[in-house]
Amino acid sequence: MRRPGKTRRGGGMIIRNRPIRRSQLISPFGVGAITDFRNDEALMCAGIDSWFQGEPPAELRISEERLQVSLGCEYFVLPPEYADSVEGTKRRVPYVRFPGWHYCPRCYRMDRTTPFGDQPFCQTEGCGKGKGRRMIPIRIVSVCEQGHIEEFPFAQWIGCDCGPRAQLYFKSGRSSASIQGTKVECKACGKANSLAAAFQPQAVANKGAICNGARPWLGDAKGDGSCHHPLHTLLRGASNIYFPAVESAIYVPRGQREFDPRIQNLVDDPAKWAVLTAQVVDGQVPEGALNMIASMFKVDASELVAAVREKLGEKQQAKQASGTQESLRREEFEALRKGSNRDGSDLLCEIVDGSQFDRLSEFIERVGLVRKLRETRVMTGFTRINPPSGKGDDLQAMQRIGKPRWLPAIVVRGEGIFLEFKAERFANPSTELAERVALLSSNLEKQRAQRGQDPRPIDAGFLTVHALAHALIRELTFLCGYGSSALRERIYHGKEADGKSMLGLLIYTSSGDSEGTLGGLVSQGEPDKLEALFSSAMRRSGWCSNDPVCIESPARGPNSLNMAACHGCMLLPETSCEEGNRLLDRALLIGTPARPDGGFFSKLAID
Repeated sequence: MRRPGKTRRGGGMIIRNRPIRRSQLISPFGVGAITDFRNDEALMCAGIDSWFQGEPPAELRISEERLQVSLGCEYFVLPPEYADSVEGTKRRVPYVRFPGWHYCPRCYRMDRTTPFGDQPFCQTEGCGKGKGRRMIPIRIVSVCEQGHIEEFPFAQWIGCDCGPRAQLYFKSGRSSASIQGTKVECKACGKANSLAAAFQPQAVANKGAICNGARPWLGDAKGDGSCHHPLHTLLRGASNIYFPAVESAIYVPRGQREFDPRIQNLVDDPAKWAVLTAQVVDGQVPEGALNMIASMFKVDASELVAAVREKLGEKQQAKQASGTQESLRREEFEALRKGSNRDGSDLLCEIVDGSQFDRLSEFIERVGLVRKLRETRVMTGFTRINPPSGKGDDLQAMQRIGKPRWLPAIVVRGEGIFLEFKAERFANPSTELAERVALLSSNLEKQRAQRGQDPRPIDAGFLTVHALAHALIRELTFLCGYGSSALRERIYHGKEADGKSMLGLLIYTSSGDSEGTLGGLVSQGEPDKLEALFSSAMRRSGWCSNDPVCIESPARGPNSLNMAACHGCMLLPETSCEEGNRLLDRALLIGTPARPDGGFFSKLAID
């Protein structure tokens, strides 16, 4: 039996016998991410074109029509599960070895291995018996804003031109164990330099190093020399070294007819659907062929024909839609506000009229108790240094050539609370709040202009609902039994199909493993509990441990996209917030010290 953590090879890649959850292969350890394993081993997840030999297995394919049209791919695929086996062979996601530079923790000698090589062992006399002492991956790498990553140019940094004769050593200073107290030395020529200044802007560029466009996750560790963007020095485990771009969609029932679960499974399975529609021409359903398939699976033939026709109609509707995230959100908003009680559906939502919520009725149009939902999360690419901010991002590719036919995805189920707000209630903020909204909006437009992205309008309604989502999630962690990282926000903001303003919020939990859905979250949306939840959240938001600095500070955070928001009052785990903990201001909720009654929900905080 192979020891846990031991490697084997497949298709030139390194196959790790280590458990990685499917959800982690979407975020945060997806394609292009560096994962630290046991035994001081750092590996990078390889591109999706090396995940399978040939086409992905049919049993791993999943379907979400609306999201497929939006992303322009044929289907989605579940990442291989480490516990699955096919003909006695375990399925594993392939990796490449990055960074290639390693050093010995005893003698500090450096050695470099290839992306497909084994972890090196130090062969210096006295560093161990047999194979020698296991070497440790170097902690620093070089990254450019286009998403490329390569080895730090140690020789150039110290001015060493020994070439293959170089004898590099990675030494930590006695006064400090940090990277700033570390220097690199070549014993062949005697040149040395500290790494303290390597993290300064343009530090590597001043040494003559430029980005070569290296993409180690695709087997291209050297690059083609076409990038030429300046390199930035980052720690291997830095938070800004990898930002996965994840698109998601909540399942929306389209058809009005309920079918036998066996038939529903046939049309929902991508592989079986391909067989069902193999002879469809110009939308004409071959009833004879479907009759044969129905007899094979022992289901009603007329029901199967009806189910196929209905799904073909759904696909046509999806293709005719704009395919944008806005259109996806609009469809979800309409489905949630109408509710759904179809047996066997992946969306069950009970609607409660806003008039039943007393003091909240001036803000809330209706509440949806979402007892069941299904979410599909798809990884579309990734960025480095700067996080993705929506359409227009230049994402790094997940396969070497061409546009992928499929993308990695997971399907998770959960529960939630849906709130539809009266948009007109937030249309006229006070002069003080309007100035705060204008400042955040201006800073956002500056950031998007710098990145060459299209303008994105935001208003008081969006910012208020976003701050409210954070306040409610922080409060719900004390009431519903879920941790803050298990709860997510989904904001609906824009225009409905009829041109009316759309303003809604879905707070939900969706997990594929231990944190199931037991109704604890839904129960907090009931009329006798929701008002108390709001009042408690507003009172808690009225005070921050960093006040008065927090509430009185001007715009803060990356690109100055936050106002009164910090870790003591508003910020959530990155997985919970759609905006990456940006565009937050609790003053919109509870006012400012000068105007404590100026927030939209100030009355709930004071009472």
